[in-house]
Amino acid sequence: MRVGIDGTSWSNRRGYGRFARNALARLVELDRGTTYVVCVDEREAEGLPAGAEKLRVPLRQSPAQAAAAGSHRPVADLLRLTRAVGRARLDAFLFPSVYTFFPVLRVPTVVGIHDTTPLDFPELTLPTRRARLFWRLKQQTALHRAARVFTVSEAARRQIAVRLGLDEARVAVVPEAPDPAFQPRPPEETSRELAALGLADGPYLLYAAGISPHKDVETLLDGYAGLEAPPPLVLVGDLEGPYLSSVASVRARMEHLPPEHRAVLTGFVSDETLARLYSGATIVVCPSLAEGFGLPPVEAAACGAPTLVSDLPAHRETLGDAALTFPPGDATALRAQLERLLADEGLRRELAARGRAAVARFSWDASAERLRELVHEVARA
Repeated sequence: MRVGIDGTSWSNRRGYGRFARNALARLVELDRGTTYVVCVDEREAEGLPAGAEKLRVPLRQSPAQAAAAGSHRPVADLLRLTRAVGRARLDAFLFPSVYTFFPVLRVPTVVGIHDTTPLDFPELTLPTRRARLFWRLKQQTALHRAARVFTVSEAARRQIAVRLGLDEARVAVVPEAPDPAFQPRPPEETSRELAALGLADGPYLLYAAGISPHKDVETLLDGYAGLEAPPPLVLVGDLEGPYLSSVASVRARMEHLPPEHRAVLTGFVSDETLARLYSGATIVVCPSLAEGFGLPPVEAAACGAPTLVSDLPAHRETLGDAALTFPPGDATALRAQLERLLADEGLRRELAARGRAAVARFSWDASAERLRELVHEVARA
């Protein structure tokens, strides 16, 4: 059996790119009886699974640009991708995310829809009416052609069923998981990373995710501004990613912090660096307005960090009582929870222990096995 994979999201540094790299690498490794053919832009074919065939397609626009907020693929590139897949003699085709969907003819497809954020918060994710129209058309086309759909959590499945009018039974769940890099690191490694940021050893708060409007870093900064003599706040996130950015708004908030407050915006960091920062953090805060799975607090918990998260269905599903919560967008409640955690070392230790136990159930091998079942199901059908 030959199964195609859309690999054009492989180099993306955010959530769905991480899903593609981890889940698909394990899928190819675990299902050696199947030939996997990864379709990629000829300029971005590095780091693909060694056991897979590479289907290199010359594209005018890089996949990262095509998936950017407000952008879409040129028609010529769509035709190149469709024709290349059509000639590959495939039994099924897997899209890790609808973000990089393109039409596939005469081959059953499995399509991943990670969340409903572009529908729930269109103005925070897609900058123009034209961009929102293209998004809706792409998603509707992908759903119409899909033999099976999957998402990354039970919470996302319920939201997708309601917002897109799908039967929940048609939507499979393929959870995400922490990368193996995310495990507790010794204090000396954290010290080196802090020194590189110009910070001394000691307590610090950490945020690590996209610097995008729906991640609501502004509410975190507003809550932080209300603390008395707080530890430094480290903000980790790509400053030049393809998504709609809130970097300017975040910088403006940082400039108006009280004099005794210090916030550091690091930009993108490697997983190794991030694991060290998670391991030493006093509190990791995730204030997002919407999530399909919410991978950053799960990665933080895997490193032994106590977490404070917005009260979202996805966060409740992954962490349960292993994290403190606050209502999304409520800076006053966020500040109160920060004060509570900063004053109670015992509670922080308890949350850290609970968090590690809660996320231990997630693995990319389990995710890959579920994907294997889906692609074999549609190929047989």
